Amino acid sequence: MRSNFRPNIRLATNILLVIGTFAIALKITPIAAIYKEKNLCIKYLKHQIDRDKLIKKLKIVKQANPSSICSSILKS
Repeated sequence: MRSNFRPNIRLATNILLVIGTFAIALKITPIAAIYKEKNLCIKYLKHQIDRDKLIKKLKIVKQANPSSICSSILKS
């Protein structure tokens, strides 16, 4: 009768690797959202996208000044 210790250790290691990978992915998601906003602001300031598209993607009110919002986003 063989010992199941090594296969069980291998299985536990694989499960921990999967859990660790998802934990890292969930931790990176908010950082990606911040850089997405910064890239949108940079494109707006370089006149690559228009004001309406920026307002729609950042989900801000139309009365807001996108230039001031972008400057505060880029400073952070």
